[in-house]
Amino acid sequence: MQQVHLATKNIFDLHLKWLVPFSASIFVTVLILSAQNILLQLPGPAIIITVFFMLFIATCKFAGYITDRFSTTIQINYPTVILWCYPITVVGMVTLGSWLFLDLSNWLLGRGFWSSWLGLTSQDTTSFFFVCFASMLVVVSLQFASSIVHVFKWIIEVSRGNVQQISSELVKNSDGLKPDIGGTLERLRYDGEQIKTNRLRATRLNRMALLGIFILSLTFAGWIIFFKPALILYYRAEIQLRTFLEPAAAYETLRHLTEKFPEYRYIDSVTYRMAWILDRRLNEFEKARDSYENFIKRFGKHDVWSDEAIASLVRLSSDKLNSPDQTLYWTSQYLESTPNGIMAPHMYLYRIRAFKRKNQPELAQKEVKTAQKLYTDQKIQIINSEDKLIDLVSFTDALQAEINANQK
Repeated sequence: MQQVHLATKNIFDLHLKWLVPFSASIFVTVLILSAQNILLQLPGPAIIITVFFMLFIATCKFAGYITDRFSTTIQINYPTVILWCYPITVVGMVTLGSWLFLDLSNWLLGRGFWSSWLGLTSQDTTSFFFVCFASMLVVVSLQFASSIVHVFKWIIEVSRGNVQQISSELVKNSDGLKPDIGGTLERLRYDGEQIKTNRLRATRLNRMALLGIFILSLTFAGWIIFFKPALILYYRAEIQLRTFLEPAAAYETLRHLTEKFPEYRYIDSVTYRMAWILDRRLNEFEKARDSYENFIKRFGKHDVWSDEAIASLVRLSSDKLNSPDQTLYWTSQYLESTPNGIMAPHMYLYRIRAFKRKNQPELAQKEVKTAQKLYTDQKIQIINSEDKLIDLVSFTDALQAEINANQK
């Protein structure tokens, strides 16, 4: 009987000479399309991407090994079993790994560790990790699409092999005797029955697996709905916010979350996000200022979002509310709490602008000299209205532009 087994590595092309360049190209493509500017802040993101990439390759190989062992144990070697077993195993391992990585790192290192180490805002850090794990899922999806083609080819080759076997058996002539057509047909009939039996077993297992996946999905969805309703509200607000169509609805959703679930684990993220919506989407700058200030009072200056909250207060005071005194106050608060923060160089630019507006050129010049000593050879981040990195510029050029702007 024709061998009806195809290893996982053959269906999903898990040979390293194919898997590595294919996965690497997908990783780079997704990063360029989704978060290319994050790569400007080297070497941190590049190191993390490399580590994640190596772990993903190891995950694929290990998932292939588990799938082969599973199909061998249950004695069903049809690739239809492998088609669902391998991708689900990889997705499950990636999902579990991402949850463990983020949860354990937050617990062991603190929630602000990765932002500080990568040199990115909390918003960019969140986007960066999301894109990394999304890249893995894109690779698995494309693997699955290509595996279907391999399975179709396998089916055609098996059918062609069976036809060739029948032809060779029927025309075979041993020592000039007539071929044993009856015996040949009996063997072929037996082989056909074996194939049919194996296919039925594979079909039953596939149906049970699909039912199990469906039940597991329902169980997970029920667990989220009944035990994690705050999570649903949070991501509902995020979806409303990212569509750019319903910022007011997103704000109300988050407000409802804070009222109904005040003990939510990430209530600080929710509170900051509410202030951010008032600031960036609804243009209610005075309410946004009050919300940011309340955030600092409630969660302190060392919360993971405090860096961005104080920087937002500086920007609002200077650019929207035209309050140089408040600008100077919040810049001093920022430099006191996070002197090495991402926005620290920007604080000196704001202080120079504030002193100029207060007609205190001597103090402005003093800030210029201090900034030149600290950041002359550095580059600073340009952050857009979504608090995402869009470019790096020389601090010297930025300082000179600020001086020239105030001289006009």
